[in-house]
Amino acid sequence: MPVCYNFFMDKLIYNDRLTIKTLQDGEIKEYSSDFHTNYVESARKAAKSVEWKTKGAGARFMRDGANEEEFSNESDVSYFDSLEFLGSPDKIIYSITVNQLSGVMTKDLTADKDGEGHVIHSREDVFCGAYPNKTNDKFVTCIKSGYDNAHLAIYDLKTDDYITVTDGDSCDFDAVLSRVNDSLVYFASKGVGRNNNGEFVKFSRSSIFTYDLFTGDVEEILSDSEKSLTKPKDDKNGNLFYVIRPETEKKTGFFKLLLDIILIPWKLLKALYYFAELFTMMFTGKGFTEKSANPARTMKKSQGMIVIDDNLVNADEEYKKNLRHKDNFAGIAPWSWQLVKRSKNGEVTPLKNGVIDYCVLSDGRVACTNGKHVFIVDENGKSEKIADTDVCTRISRF
Repeated sequence: MPVCYNFFMDKLIYNDRLTIKTLQDGEIKEYSSDFHTNYVESARKAAKSVEWKTKGAGARFMRDGANEEEFSNESDVSYFDSLEFLGSPDKIIYSITVNQLSGVMTKDLTADKDGEGHVIHSREDVFCGAYPNKTNDKFVTCIKSGYDNAHLAIYDLKTDDYITVTDGDSCDFDAVLSRVNDSLVYFASKGVGRNNNGEFVKFSRSSIFTYDLFTGDVEEILSDSEKSLTKPKDDKNGNLFYVIRPETEKKTGFFKLLLDIILIPWKLLKALYYFAELFTMMFTGKGFTEKSANPARTMKKSQGMIVIDDNLVNADEEYKKNLRHKDNFAGIAPWSWQLVKRSKNGEVTPLKNGVIDYCVLSDGRVACTNGKHVFIVDENGKSEKIADTDVCTRISRF
């Protein structure tokens, strides 16, 4: 349960998995995403209509058709790309990914029903964010086409159209408008590395850029040779906040390498077992165990795996790791994800580790989440928990 509410005046909005929550004056209210709810209902009806393909004799007869995945909570990969207020503490705009569908929606928090408005959706592109300007007639986003390319775009809510303003072989993300200068966009960007055949290999470390809506100028303002810089946001005093995420791969130690060598025979036996089971299922429709008896069963995603900012994170594993630190309220984000504050003179102050998302409050403090809890953090890095969640990845304020 929340610890203390009365030390900020802002209204907060955050998610708890697919539930939208607001926190103000000690009161938490919950809202659903109609976009996600309607998708789930439609998917379940569609799955019901072809249920015969995935169960009983029909599954054994329709071997090819049985590969169609039955909709379930385990197969539902949905998450918020952003949550923001839209000119009022009672209206929000959010972007969401629901399996292969991406959309941007508005929502009236005072409406009992039919309070959600459709802005845009697509199965080809992903709208990674929706940060509105001060007049609430436009918002900035990053539109992803494919896995490796995303570009900054400006969406006009009056004309229901958008233009992309950056290009190149890169991936732009975390776009927000400056709190001081509404014509200045902060965003992060990483380059795309490819091999001689033009195939994607890896991303470079991300740096922080600005885009001027008036001049069209793009400028890199911060970078690090060993770490990725993400989620840039400023405050009214000209301070810049961002999250540092190390990208250096850990070197394999001698004992880890020795253990891998010792386990080679076991890994080979395991591979032979799965090959034999697959061969048996192809001709009998049954595996070696009851768990694998249904030939239509598809591989479910590992327990605890969630998507955070396009990173597939093992939440259970990270939570166990974070329990080793002295933080009383462990989260599910990697401990190395560090929120920092950079003053106008360039002095960088670490504020909190294990941060997934944050917002700068009107009094200069920060509200942030580590996935399991929501905190208020002051300028000295002292934090106090104000809410608990199951999985929280987005937070903003009005």
